Amino acid sequence: MSAYDPYNWYWLADDARLFASATSALIQSDDPAYVAWTQQGNAATPWPRDDAGEQTPAELQRALFPYRIHVDLKSYAFMVREQKELGGMPVTGIAGLTEIRTGPSTQTLLERYHSVAAADPQFTVTWVQPDRSTVTLDATAINSLWSQLATFIAGTYDSYAQAVSGVDGGTITTTGQIDAIFGVTLQRAQKVDIGWTS
Repeated sequence: MSAYDPYNWYWLADDARLFASATSALIQSDDPAYVAWTQQGNAATPWPRDDAGEQTPAELQRALFPYRIHVDLKSYAFMVREQKELGGMPVTGIAGLTEIRTGPSTQTLLERYHSVAAADPQFTVTWVQPDRSTVTLDATAINSLWSQLATFIAGTYDSYAQAVSGVDGGTITTTGQIDAIFGVTLQRAQKVDIGWTS
């Protein structure tokens, strides 16, 4: 019997739907990998149920979400969009600044700076870059950076809408096509963000 591994496990619903996390897909019970796995003494985990007792894709996704395992292409697009939003962005038009982090702390900080700069056009602030060097931002730079960040985040939602539309329309059938839309591939594990890269 194998130790529980969410990245190589199976979930079975009462209606015989069988989900394999290794491929993030529904499979048949005679799938060779599944048969070999059960022959080792393993048994599929019951498909989780929602509050109404239904074994839905959403409820399975809820159980697998912490592991960044998607149950369908829309779930994959959702995860990739989030990763894209939080993964940093290039910056243009601001002297000494070429990229910024885009996680929640940066978004909150820029929102605050933008509000202060709106009230005080003379406001300046020191910004720490990924390489730990610093640059001074004036109100004009802060407003530009805030605008670029807002546009960047909105763009990730536009990409998500494009991906979902393609899935619904049948033109997107692989994760690779979704990766191409976002320009990134889903990473199940990410390095801890310590605030700089070098």
